[in-house]
Amino acid sequence: AVVSTQSTGKNRMSDLNVSSQQKADKPAIEENAFDALERDFQEVLGELMGDKSLERFRVEYEKLHKALKKSYEGEKRLTHKCRELNAEIVANAAKVSTALKLSQEDQGTIASLKKKKKKKKKKNKKQK
Repeated sequence: AVVSTQSTGKNRMSDLNVSSQQKADKPAIEENAFDALERDFQEVLGELMGDKSLERFRVEYEKLHKALKKSYEGEKRLTHKCRELNAEIVANAAKVSTALKLSQEDQGTIASLKKKKKKKKKKNKKQK
């Protein structure tokens, strides 16, 4: 999701937060499904250990399982990092929104002070 620098509305940020969080909360393989895969792997591996004719298959099966496990762990790590980064984006967006609001208020104050200065100059010219 992309955050527009033009939009300062809270709805935009909450939409970003919800959609990013929904995607980040759903790993490709749920924890309990992965546990079931792990149990199945151990069971199949046990069956393959006794059969020498399936040795090459067992070795490949172990390699595939190792790759799956590494991928799963990486996905969990990246999902956690996504959550952290999303929280940081939301916090920073709130800061940016506050800064923009203060900047707008400052611009209003500057305009008001310029008006007062101009009026005062005119008043001083009339007095001379």
